[in-house]
Amino acid sequence: MSSKSLTRFLWGYIRPYKKLFLTTVLLLLLSIAISTIAPIAFQKGFSVLVGRHLGAKQTARIILPLAIYFSLLLTQWIVQILREVVIVRFNSQIIKDMRNDIFKTVIHNKVSFFDDQESGVLASAVTNDIQEMYDAGLNFANVLTQLVQLLMIVLVLFTYSRRLTLVSMIFFPAFFIVAFVLRKYQKKVEKTWRRNFASVNQKFNESLRAIEISKAFGREEMNVTTFKKVNEATYRASIKRAFAIFIIGPINDFLSHISLLVIIFFGSMEVIAGTIDLSEFYLFIFVLDYFYEPALGLARNYSRFQSMFGNLERMLTLTSDTTYRENAEGDKQQDIEGEIVFKHVNFEYVIGEPVLKDISFHVKPGMKVAIVGHTGAGKTTLAAILLRFYDIASGEILIDGIPLQEYKIETLRKQIGMVSQKVFIFEGTLRENLTIAKANATDDEIYRVLEAVQAVEFINQLPDGLDTYLTSGGGNLSAGQRQMISFARALLSNPNIIILDEATSVVDLYTEAKIQEATDELLKNRTALVIAHRLTTIMNSDYIIVLEKGRIVQEGTHQELISQQGAYKEMYELYFQTQSAEYLEEIKVKNK
Repeated sequence: MSSKSLTRFLWGYIRPYKKLFLTTVLLLLLSIAISTIAPIAFQKGFSVLVGRHLGAKQTARIILPLAIYFSLLLTQWIVQILREVVIVRFNSQIIKDMRNDIFKTVIHNKVSFFDDQESGVLASAVTNDIQEMYDAGLNFANVLTQLVQLLMIVLVLFTYSRRLTLVSMIFFPAFFIVAFVLRKYQKKVEKTWRRNFASVNQKFNESLRAIEISKAFGREEMNVTTFKKVNEATYRASIKRAFAIFIIGPINDFLSHISLLVIIFFGSMEVIAGTIDLSEFYLFIFVLDYFYEPALGLARNYSRFQSMFGNLERMLTLTSDTTYRENAEGDKQQDIEGEIVFKHVNFEYVIGEPVLKDISFHVKPGMKVAIVGHTGAGKTTLAAILLRFYDIASGEILIDGIPLQEYKIETLRKQIGMVSQKVFIFEGTLRENLTIAKANATDDEIYRVLEAVQAVEFINQLPDGLDTYLTSGGGNLSAGQRQMISFARALLSNPNIIILDEATSVVDLYTEAKIQEATDELLKNRTALVIAHRLTTIMNSDYIIVLEKGRIVQEGTHQELISQQGAYKEMYELYFQTQSAEYLEEIKVKNK
């Protein structure tokens, strides 16, 4: 990516804080000016001393430049404090905006984006990468100050001795040569370290998310062993990375000491020859740190700056890449009545590997349609494309006669409620988890929905009722309780279309029966697509669609499908009928 693109991208974040930026620049220039003048004031006082002048006048001539020097140092100290405060504030504002933009971009990407990404890598981009940019930004400001200061000092030194100034500059390129030679190694170890660091995040998050599975299968020690292995690789990469950064310092320090010896040698020759006096020679020694520190700092932080610009490039790619951006081309915001039409719809997650093939069906407003089929038949995918989590490859989906893509995404999803088999509870209160569906919902509305899903009883038993704090994932609730909250959350938005994706799969039969009684009433005059494996749900449907390997193989009512040979009858005889009370009663009679 071009430097011009990166500069334009970075300036986009600087522009809102132009006042802070200009203040930073002014303070930097003031600090540079003081740093340049101060050594000259010291040299003037020192020149009087080495001249061995005596008497009150001569003493005053020494005190005055030294007093000026002290005042300049004091002023510089104050300016440096102000400069650091402004730089930290300025840098923090930019980093805050960058972090917000990355999160906003990621969260608005298509679901397919997350299919191809490790959560640890994304977390590392938002946390570690951005923090590295913050640290590098602070160092960059300091080194930039020192570089400008270096140029000013070179101009001053040239007025005293061109020869010594040129000798001082001979070693300057050596610092960058060292950094350039080590660049490939630094880049390699930096890449390895970043990949391993992301793996540590990934393994840690994965272990926490799957803690129940790990304990159920006794995998704790295996998880610890796996984490240790990844952490060990990160440790080794960290050592190599630290060495790649550290080794530049000692090499450059060695070069600076050699350059000091060379300058002392040539400077002594100049003093002996009378070309410069001792005070001017001392000025060279005095400002040597001012002269070489920028080069040392730049070389020392070269890999960090490389990392910063690498992070900046990744940020630009992440925030500007529209490949995975949700297509919000639609602008229709009208209310939905609930008619759904699929016309020859084809869909594939991976190009060339179709998941849904030539799907066509018509759901009238208020109908309750059951979608059944074996695992992997495409049932959940059907729900996902209706919500536009993914866009179809070909065909057409209409809601109320309008193509799906013409609706504004926010409008579409607000009017289609979904209860998934994967229930997620956000960290926060129970009330906050429910009102994500309707931010301004009153307690009366909340309790009305909770009563509908038979959840009031268990909520009243919670220590703080609706204000009970729930951990991320809802670990302090049972699976059935989490499912009922998810059900209530969908109903609170009062959608005209409801998708139940095996919504009662983790609820016991008693709780399911209670929910079923309430939902039968609530689903009246609403269109419902029910993905289910339970006979009670299927029997209560107006229509059944049977999927097999991504195709619709049968359609009709329960009675129609059970009376003909086909996939539905096979599924019914295999496991649906085992859920019926009549079948269980027959088994009891046979076993007596």
